[in-house]
Amino acid sequence: MLLVQAGGAAAFGLHYLLIGAHTAALLLLVAGLQALAAIPLGTRPGFRLVYLATIPAIAAIMALSWQGPASLFASLGLATISFGRYQTRIIPFRALLVACVPFWIVHNILVWSVPGLVSDALSMTSGLSMLIVTIRQERAIVGAALPSSSPPTYNAGSTQPGD
Repeated sequence: MLLVQAGGAAAFGLHYLLIGAHTAALLLLVAGLQALAAIPLGTRPGFRLVYLATIPAIAAIMALSWQGPASLFASLGLATISFGRYQTRIIPFRALLVACVPFWIVHNILVWSVPGLVSDALSMTSGLSMLIVTIRQERAIVGAALPSSSPPTYNAGSTQPGD
């Protein structure tokens, strides 16, 4: 899975480089390196700090490769998902995954990236779908663990619930 993520980052990085969106190309290099670093380090305690450690690199790339608002939105997109990958609970992770997509949509409109917009549509659709499924599953688990809150029922002539 992580190799697929790294491959996707490389492919989109090349795409952005070819259309002149240099900030996004460099940021996807960072995203690919995040995925590759997760392969050997992902099971070690504290590995998630790698995602937070890339935030200053994201800011530096944005500043050094500034191409206007497109650079800002690409940087916000990667920073948001980096915070998402830092999460240990699935719902905050999925919520931040969905939250990063609008930043990439704006970026892709600004740089005229049709493949990027297609990817954004797929990411938003699958991300929202999985977020909804996960929230429903968690509510079902919590609901099953809670005692019933319905009022007791009485039969005719009964003085005790359930008689």
